[in-house]
Amino acid sequence: MEQTELAGQREVLAGAVTTRERARIAGELHDVVAHGVSMMTLGVGAGRMIMEKDPARARETLRVAEESGRQTLLELQRILVLLREEGGLTGARTPQPKLSDLCDLLAEVRTAGLRVDVVEDGRPVELGLALELSAYRIVQEALSNTLRHARARSAHVTLRWRPGFLDVLVRDDGEAVPVPAALSVGTGLLGMRERATMFGGTLEARPLPEGGFEVRARLPTMGETRPGAPPFG
Repeated sequence: MEQTELAGQREVLAGAVTTRERARIAGELHDVVAHGVSMMTLGVGAGRMIMEKDPARARETLRVAEESGRQTLLELQRILVLLREEGGLTGARTPQPKLSDLCDLLAEVRTAGLRVDVVEDGRPVELGLALELSAYRIVQEALSNTLRHARARSAHVTLRWRPGFLDVLVRDDGEAVPVPAALSVGTGLLGMRERATMFGGTLEARPLPEGGFEVRARLPTMGETRPGAPPFG
């Protein structure tokens, strides 16, 4: 009887692990596809609009859109590899995006027509791979939402390091969407909130009184001070 109960408990535990992993992969799929398709659509649209006035700039915009498509395909291939490797639970994994990759993300967003800058405040600490990926994805999804829904001209990203936690803030100057309405558009904000809470953190999204929208995440951190962290561009 004890062996039967133990086997049952193991089966329940394995099922829970599989469910969490599937949810994680579903979140990855959403973030990768939503961001990549947004960049391609906006890039092609912008290139078409300025083709006659500024052919050189239009060609560069289309080139970046094409590169975004290639990058999206690579990300999707990585996720499919995870799905094939025993349900995504084992096997070698390709490198995940990190906070140091934000400079490339911001360059891509700028090409889509959104002015965006980033400020890092405080002393960075080393993050685990999963936590660093979540921080990156929160910034990525917040900027993707700005591009898709806010009609913003500019956005500002702040990484604020404090003892024991990292604050991630993304603000834009677009049309503020009420939070309940924003949450009903796809799974973007819900996915960001899940990425924060899975590490014991929090995420708030709200329209700003002066106009625009803000996403603010607080993520608990652990680790030693990381000297000489590269600046973000």
